[in-house]
Amino acid sequence: MKKLLLVFILGFVSLQANSGEEVYKAKCASCHAMKGMMDETQMKEMRQKMQNASKEEKMAMRQKMMQKMQKSDMKAPPMPMVSKRLKMMLKSREEFITFVDDYIQNPSQKKGFCMPMAYKRFGTMPPIGKSLSKEERTAVASWLYDNFKGSWGGSMGGKMCEMKNKNMKCGAGKCGAVKIQTH
Repeated sequence: MKKLLLVFILGFVSLQANSGEEVYKAKCASCHAMKGMMDETQMKEMRQKMQNASKEEKMAMRQKMMQKMQKSDMKAPPMPMVSKRLKMMLKSREEFITFVDDYIQNPSQKKGFCMPMAYKRFGTMPPIGKSLSKEERTAVASWLYDNFKGSWGGSMGGKMCEMKNKNMKCGAGKCGAVKIQTH
């Protein structure tokens, strides 16, 4: 009986001790990589090429990038991009954590903030948050907010909001779209 009680207590303590990073590694990392397909240097080079390219060349570069992404084994958008995009869309750390807590339990394209091409490529994620405790969901959401610095526009060289894609759900009317309410 003492042994069983000790195992239960140790299991409960270890569950409570899960950091957001541990939850990410256990539940999120198999789909959401820590890095994208390009490092910062490659992103910078691509931005420079895009600045000097004609409209046709830009379209060809985007198509090549999409083909590369389709051939990759990526199952979901890289986590730094997810975090940065959510930070752009949501007003505060509290709103970010609340959104992630809800979304990972009940994901849907309607309430999500992914770009249309991400939904087309990856679909909607499974409700993995239903298998997590409230503490684990809060820990991973907090870690996602705190761990990834920078902004969406900064990570994309400030170019994402210049695309003027009418299907983008950007905050404050950026990109010619109106933010869709999540609540």
